[in-house]
Amino acid sequence: MEKTFRRSRPLPSPLAVAFLAVLVFLALSPAQASAEAEGSARLPQAKRGALDLSGLRHDEVAALDGQWEFHWQAFVAPSLFASGEAKAKDWRALPGEWNSYAGLGLPSTGYATYRLLVTGLDAEREYGLRMGSFLSAATVFVNGAKVFEFGTPGTTAASEDPGWLSLLAMIHPDAAGRADIVIHLSNFHDRAGGLRTPMLLGNYDMLLAARDRLRAFELFSLGALLAMGLYYLALFAFRRTERSSLFFGLVCIILALRVACYDEYFILDLFPGLSWDWLFRAGYLTFSLAVLFTALFIARLFPRRSWKPASWVIAAVCVAYSAAITLAPPLLFSGLLTYFQGFTGVVGLYIVGILVYAIAARERGSLLFLGGFILFFATTIHDMLVSNGVLQGTFLVQYGLLVFLFSMSLVITRKLADAYAKTESLSSELVRTNRSMKRFVPEEFLLSLGRDSIEQVCLGDHAKRDMSVMFADIRSFSTLSERMSPEDTFRFINQYLARMGPTIRSNSGFVDKYMGDGIMALFPGCPEDAARCAIDMHMRLCEYNVQRSAQGEAPIRIGVGIHTGGIMLGTIGENERMDGTVISDAVNVASRMESLAKEFGVGVVASESILAGLADPGEYRTRYLGKVGVKGRREPISIFELYDGEPEEERARKDGLKEPFEAALAAFYAQDYTQALSLFRDLTARFPEDEATQYYTRMIRRLKLA
Repeated sequence: MEKTFRRSRPLPSPLAVAFLAVLVFLALSPAQASAEAEGSARLPQAKRGALDLSGLRHDEVAALDGQWEFHWQAFVAPSLFASGEAKAKDWRALPGEWNSYAGLGLPSTGYATYRLLVTGLDAEREYGLRMGSFLSAATVFVNGAKVFEFGTPGTTAASEDPGWLSLLAMIHPDAAGRADIVIHLSNFHDRAGGLRTPMLLGNYDMLLAARDRLRAFELFSLGALLAMGLYYLALFAFRRTERSSLFFGLVCIILALRVACYDEYFILDLFPGLSWDWLFRAGYLTFSLAVLFTALFIARLFPRRSWKPASWVIAAVCVAYSAAITLAPPLLFSGLLTYFQGFTGVVGLYIVGILVYAIAARERGSLLFLGGFILFFATTIHDMLVSNGVLQGTFLVQYGLLVFLFSMSLVITRKLADAYAKTESLSSELVRTNRSMKRFVPEEFLLSLGRDSIEQVCLGDHAKRDMSVMFADIRSFSTLSERMSPEDTFRFINQYLARMGPTIRSNSGFVDKYMGDGIMALFPGCPEDAARCAIDMHMRLCEYNVQRSAQGEAPIRIGVGIHTGGIMLGTIGENERMDGTVISDAVNVASRMESLAKEFGVGVVASESILAGLADPGEYRTRYLGKVGVKGRREPISIFELYDGEPEEERARKDGLKEPFEAALAAFYAQDYTQALSLFRDLTARFPEDEATQYYTRMIRRLKLA
């Protein structure tokens, strides 16, 4: 086995896929879990068939857990609840399985009605209701209207048509803010009846986004598992002696199928006509076959530590149970699942023993392999507990497998790493050098010159492009810096720029140069990029000011000017020292816009060319500030304020005074200065902090126009 590994080639693809999958799983799962926990922890649970959600915020989702009305062996029509004819006699927990309800001794087969009256909802809002699969068929009504169908519930096995789905529907409370939820549920085909996953009610868009994230994540996991499985099968095809690759590839493909058979049921998207019976059997087969091929894989990977009789016993039990799944009725083989799960636990302990034995024998990679398998084994145990209703949640074994695969791939590739160490070191050094150069010469600047790297740049290279230009500056920076030491000044500037630079890049722009506390940025795309960036910069500034206030520091203000036009990019200097620069009238105009932002006391001033380049100017909060002359131009330029990034209170005040302000401007440009002065004074009285109004008032008085 050692010689076989030594002749193997590196396996970069599975390593990369597995590592990315692990990172995504670790990043997303805790975030989502904490978000759901935060909302559910402060909301009440259902009691005696009622749930008051008057405390449900617009951005929250509530789990409809708790005591539901329970009517055994009866399908109670929703209208009977509405009329009061149906009387509650029993209340039972959902999620839950009715054969586990204390004191009732109910069988796993049968049918029932669950009902929950949710009150305190906003009658004017639309809510989302998300449900996982029932055991085994259900119809869900809300306020008498059918919203979900999971197969067709029946009163006998012959009349029931089971169905597995994961659904999300939009529901509307009645005029009193109530949602009367009635579920007709039956089970004659599975080992338990009821519901194992929570039902969620709340903001429809949030539920839709959460479902889309889950689907994307599971689709990614499915694709990763399938790709890795095919990779290892291909490896076996080229090297038939490597049986461990065969078994591991089969495990990956089987668990990819398992992802498709549960949670979001991707297999139904591929085969819409697939029956529940086939889906049910396929899901169970993924479990028994995964146990079989995992055990065979371990036996082939550590042949000197495995016990052949144990491998034969494991194979015999797994094949026997797989045959039962294929041939027996669902109610029979699903009833045997608990016993097979117990057997799987014993198999897992046996594999752990093999790995501990390998570690004691100092087999290379066995310790790393054990760590990955323990996580894989833990997720398998978790899935068993979920399957038996002990825990609530989704199946996780495919994620544990990804970590397991990563550890296994490391064991294989570790033997070849030294041969590539020098190449990787040189490559890493080159990457670091290029990355360092990009911090001084933006990559976008090089691309605009038609160059791929800085080595290709020559003195005098130039290109003409249409771009949007931005200038941004901290207001009263000199006053601020006078109160700071040089070290504090640099720290303050870098903290500020650390927020602004990423904002510019996220809006498809790049920083051309930093000028002390000032920024000059270019946007090669549409003018909308510059407009959105200016707004986002003020939003980031608001967050930064909150942090500064918490530290006892004064908030800061910035002014931003943006303009669109033709510019000339190029290199200037001499052979031993060159610099990139931008030469254009558009640069002068953008700089003038930034200085006007200071004169008018506003956050963002955009030229008329920016507004003309917006796809829909009505989506932005803009205010016409008038016309100004610009050096080198005959005609004045119309300028506008963009104030979407201002605090909410200031936005509201400017929205309310927008029309009166523009009426005063119209009087000013009509040379009716007396009327204009009167209107501006009225605006000043209503909004004394508006420096744009004061600007025109001062101008009229200074020029003695009225």
